[in-house]
Amino acid sequence: MQEEYLSVYGNRFELHTKDGVQVYPEGFQSEKTRHRYEKINETLGQGYLEDLYDTVESTGLNLAETNRELLRRLVQGVTSEVGRALVGITFLQLTIKSIAPEQSIRLHKGTTRRGSFSWVDGISMRTLDSNYNTPFLREKGLLNVNKYGVFMTRSLAENYPYSKLYKADMRGPFQEWIDIVDALENKSMPARQGLLFLMALLKNRSDEFKQLAADVMTFVHEMPTVPFASIKDKLVRFFNGTEYSARAFEVVMHGFMQAMGECNLLGDHRLVPLSQMRSANKKHGNIGDIELKEGNVLVESWDAKYGKPYLRDELEELQDKILSSPGVKLAGFVVNSEPDRRREIVKRMAEIEAMTGVIIKIVSFDEWIAWQLGDLSSAQQDALGKRWLIAVAESFGQERMDIAPIDEPCEEWLKDLRAILKT
Repeated sequence: MQEEYLSVYGNRFELHTKDGVQVYPEGFQSEKTRHRYEKINETLGQGYLEDLYDTVESTGLNLAETNRELLRRLVQGVTSEVGRALVGITFLQLTIKSIAPEQSIRLHKGTTRRGSFSWVDGISMRTLDSNYNTPFLREKGLLNVNKYGVFMTRSLAENYPYSKLYKADMRGPFQEWIDIVDALENKSMPARQGLLFLMALLKNRSDEFKQLAADVMTFVHEMPTVPFASIKDKLVRFFNGTEYSARAFEVVMHGFMQAMGECNLLGDHRLVPLSQMRSANKKHGNIGDIELKEGNVLVESWDAKYGKPYLRDELEELQDKILSSPGVKLAGFVVNSEPDRRREIVKRMAEIEAMTGVIIKIVSFDEWIAWQLGDLSSAQQDALGKRWLIAVAESFGQERMDIAPIDEPCEEWLKDLRAILKT
């Protein structure tokens, strides 16, 4: 069998496969492609996806089993850490192909503006995604992708056609994605039927998730009030035992502060909503994962550091963040284990305090909890513990998107939380 390869020239790409050679010239988007792009935009703007969504359950989904299995494997490849962007872009490519079958879904960039990379036959998939694809997926609860779109995963934006030879560092069901792209391009997968089936798969997952979330939240709400220490122990076992513990640790900490606010224990402070997992702190103006404001001024910040007790580099970054955020009075790190407080760390903390006037803390999770509890009575702590557990469960259950907008899939976290709570 002839080996596939991609030839890159100064003004074109040539993709050599067993089916022949596809030539993709670089340059301004052609008039024909522009008309296709306008058609896709117009169709989506008229509610194309919404109309399909309403017919999913009543449609026969006449799709070959090989194609069904390929789409199933794609969706099954989604975890809390990887795969969502690939499912999201597949959804977009199926949509594009179902509206304009002649449009190549390998060419994800196309423009008439100078200074920007473009294929003659390419379209701006990023624009279509941010305007239609991602908002639809999020609104319907089909896929918890970043609200800024699937192209926040920058490896999808390389200036190469999407093929088996696409060499960006992709994590997740890459092979399934490319096999689907190939199947759509060689017409072995009908785009509209593929889109309907993928929509059904995501909808089923969504229904299952809602039932799971309802089960966990019902269990939590009906639990009797137990000692605070018991709740804390369960949540510690949860974030230490679940997948992607670092993010779970952040949510548990943020849930604690949500509970503090609900019990009127934050005084004049207001809790800032949890940042999305892939939002860079610097880009979004955050200092830490848990932030408190007085009015519009950030005054207290805590950054969750799971599995990282030595924080020398983080202290340097913290200094820069503090200098760009006047008003901060306390900034700290919370480590799930015993933090490394060697002499150089303590010295650097003191230097930053002297330079900025901000109190700097590096504490363990146990110390942080004790710091927040202060002199609360046992009864107050126990009531707080119940609210804490509810806040964590509802955050993972997507019931607190205003204060805890968690975009990544929460199914496994909820299952793990339920298992621990029922032991």
